[in-house]
Amino acid sequence: MSVRTLATPLILGVTSMLAGCASLETPVAEAPAEDPIVLMIGLDGLRYDAIDRHAAPNLSALAARGTRPQSMYPVMPSKTFVNFYSIATGLYPENHGMLSNAPYDREADIMFSNRNGDAQNPFWWSGEPIWQTAENQGLRAHVMFWLGSEVEGQRPTVWHPYEHNKPYEDRVEEVLAWFDAPADGQPDFAAVYFDHVDSVIHRSGPFTEEEGEAVARVDSLVGALVDGLEARGLLERTNIFIVSDHGMAPTSTDRVIMLDELADLSGLYMPDFLGPFGAGLEPYAHTYGDEAVVERVYNALNGAHEHLSVYRRQDVPAHYHIDHPTRGPDLFIVGDPGWHVSLSSANLDNPYLAGLQGNHGFDNYSEEMGATFIGAGPIFPAGARPDSFENVNVYGLIACALGIEPAATDGDPAEVARISGGRCPAE
Repeated sequence: MSVRTLATPLILGVTSMLAGCASLETPVAEAPAEDPIVLMIGLDGLRYDAIDRHAAPNLSALAARGTRPQSMYPVMPSKTFVNFYSIATGLYPENHGMLSNAPYDREADIMFSNRNGDAQNPFWWSGEPIWQTAENQGLRAHVMFWLGSEVEGQRPTVWHPYEHNKPYEDRVEEVLAWFDAPADGQPDFAAVYFDHVDSVIHRSGPFTEEEGEAVARVDSLVGALVDGLEARGLLERTNIFIVSDHGMAPTSTDRVIMLDELADLSGLYMPDFLGPFGAGLEPYAHTYGDEAVVERVYNALNGAHEHLSVYRRQDVPAHYHIDHPTRGPDLFIVGDPGWHVSLSSANLDNPYLAGLQGNHGFDNYSEEMGATFIGAGPIFPAGARPDSFENVNVYGLIACALGIEPAATDGDPAEVARISGGRCPAE
């Protein structure tokens, strides 16, 4: 049961009791405040420093009247599916199961595929997303294109199968229309996703004029959403969450490490290089094999290139959190930010590969992968710039903003308290 559901009969009871004692001139209790709203806006690929380098008046205005940490640490790997689902569930990848944009499950011997409807298959998605927590406690959630919102068994009241080409302005118009419904049909929690910055920077790279144009585009969309809430008289009670999934690093075909030129990879299963077009340019590789194969490849690759790191399962850095029982890699290979790994069979003359000027997926604590977080509304102190924090804490902030009991997560209540300036105290 939600906190607001518990509070209502108590207030009504106090009001009735006081009304019966009017002769004592005791003031009647104030009416309860209007129920809070959360609007979460996902801006794919918006680096932590993008709005410092490019004009973004609407995002900057939200930051000025709210809280903008120095950056937000994505989870590892710093990929879209992985991170937007960690934001939704408050869980590390080893606990929610999405270890990449297309994870491989060793036990089932299958690989995630959107073409096979896996965006809606609960086999791949563990944990309890924030919209499910809200719905379980009597609130309404409306979600457009958030990772995990299509999954059978955990869908919000309103959800959409992903439509990559749905015009951004149509997305804004539909989200605002949700708040034009009768009060009992409006969302308490709403979320919407925009891919634009990520899509542009993959082709142009960060620190470019094209990045600035992309930032301006999403900034105008955010401004339209804020203006729409204000026009409807809802802005003051809405906590707006601006979140991105990762940063971006400049990349080039001049910075590619061909793994098979450094080691004999026979016997090692490398699903990241098994796409329909063969090996591509990847920031990392999840690999699988028996102990002898893993040890042989590890010994060959470890220290073989100054911009390459390789980890056996037991040696993976603690902040990676990728030790899923059936999807965690036996050997994890990752380039330094800006360095891709591949195989010599990759066709670097292919326009798609040659045109890849920016990418993500690198070490989640690297500066280049820093993501954006801006929170504006009742739970956020104005103008605050706290130190960076992990994105698994966003779930707890949303639960606090909605006044609901959170599910168990990997977030830290002390971090939720810190980012909210103590307005969401740790119990």
